[in-house]
Amino acid sequence: MSNRQKQLNLLGLATRARNLISGDELVTKAIKQKKVYLVICANDASTSTLERYHELCQKHQVSLNTSFSRMEISQAIGKSRSICAISNQGMANKFHEYIIE
Repeated sequence: MSNRQKQLNLLGLATRARNLISGDELVTKAIKQKKVYLVICANDASTSTLERYHELCQKHQVSLNTSFSRMEISQAIGKSRSICAISNQGMANKFHEYIIE
């Protein structure tokens, strides 16, 4: 199994463990409240959305990942979403480990 697939599986696991926040408003609110450790934004989201989340994550010192499409994220979490965030530090660290490997 590729590391990319492991990352997507981790998103599904985070969903089932209730450690995943999805949707534009909820993710934005959670970033501002410093409740998330990693934000995943679809690479085919609008340019303004990508720019907004890049600035927001940089301002609040949260990691941002844009390596998946909207379809891949939606399929992994079982909902049609282009933005989601992991609220568990251990899961966020594991997600980063798969990038490094």
